[in-house]
Amino acid sequence: MNKVFQAICKKTWKTEPKTPRDTIYHRIAAFKRKSNIASKKLSEIVYAYEVMRIAVQKLDISKEELEELQEWLSKKPQQQKDIRQERKIIVTNKIRKKVVDAFGLPSNIWNEASRMAKAYPDMYLFENLVRHAVMTVLEKKYQKDWWNVPNVASNEIKRDVEKRKRQEKENRWHSKRGVHEIFYTNFGDLSRIVATNIKEFKKVFGDLQIEAEMKKLELSRNIIAHNNPLPPKETKRIEISLDDLRKQLDAYVKNK
Repeated sequence: MNKVFQAICKKTWKTEPKTPRDTIYHRIAAFKRKSNIASKKLSEIVYAYEVMRIAVQKLDISKEELEELQEWLSKKPQQQKDIRQERKIIVTNKIRKKVVDAFGLPSNIWNEASRMAKAYPDMYLFENLVRHAVMTVLEKKYQKDWWNVPNVASNEIKRDVEKRKRQEKENRWHSKRGVHEIFYTNFGDLSRIVATNIKEFKKVFGDLQIEAEMKKLELSRNIIAHNNPLPPKETKRIEISLDDLRKQLDAYVKNK
């Protein structure tokens, strides 16, 4: 364990003594992704300095690493400007206290909205990564007409998809979901298609146990879809699941 990660763990454990190292690792990985930092080592250093407020220069990091940190920090004013501009836009939608009181809204509804705004992109990415993986794998196995191959997708799923397509035709003013039937499946449908064709997906998802992951996330996904708040534990679960899925797909592509 390098000195920077060790310092991050040590400071984390002061306030969260039972936090596993894996959880800390996933936090850094999420920070790396959101900050668009290419290097794993630099992401640890920036996370230690920016998030944990650790004096990294005292941890014997190399001159090159210190220069990389300084270069990243030199770009920070523009990053902050972008964040401030985003916040300025969001603040215009903040609900006034009088409205909250008049309609009996939760007093923390604004904080919930801000927190859930961070969870939605992770869930969106997870679902669509799975959706496109399903489409790619089954198309490779059964050609482009795989949807109509018997038993690849259950008749129940196909009926539900046709129902959604008919409803869409009745509302022509609204934009379409997509061209292929896979875009009319919901999260549970995707999970069942994967389970039905698990031999084909095993080589893509490896030991990730994608069915179990999707079952765990389905409840959270449905809560998000109905604009209800999730506890921090569940938003963290989505974040970690997405990170694991990305790594597995990266590994699959590299080994092809």
